[in-house]
Amino acid sequence: MTLLAGLFTGCLAAPGSEAPEDVSQPTRSAAATRQAEMNLLQVATFELERKLDENFSDHYVGVQVLSEPELKVLVYLTGADKADLEAFVEDERLFELIEVREEAVSRQTLRAIREAFKAEMDEAGVTYTTGIKMEPARLQVYVFDIPEAQGRLKTAGVSIPEHVEFIEMDTLPEGG
Repeated sequence: MTLLAGLFTGCLAAPGSEAPEDVSQPTRSAAATRQAEMNLLQVATFELERKLDENFSDHYVGVQVLSEPELKVLVYLTGADKADLEAFVEDERLFELIEVREEAVSRQTLRAIREAFKAEMDEAGVTYTTGIKMEPARLQVYVFDIPEAQGRLKTAGVSIPEHVEFIEMDTLPEGG
């Protein structure tokens, strides 16, 4: 009898595990439409990013797609504005969603800083990976121990370039 009572109790719904509420068809349709719009926006933005990186690299920093609270495409530029993007945007709906944010340094410049600094860090024996980030535009250098990395660089006579930010991590990310 005790065993039967235990089995029965185990079959009862636990508090807080009620069935999810039914979602109305209009709500589902709206969510599906928004997701489809977001997917199309991301594809168009990826193409825009490729064009800017290849043909506008002196000014281009990066792109970010936001979905909340509204769809928006942030384009980070240096020394340029939204009007300069017209030549790269074929879809007027995409152009309407673009908001330009000014940055101090281009992605091309950050890449050059990264390559030169990586060679110096390798020479100084620093273990690191890097990443280019926006807002503000900067080169992030991920290391296990910031004081140790900076000490090795100082000993090697290497100055830390402008727009470089060190980030201390237990595990270094893959990549740069």
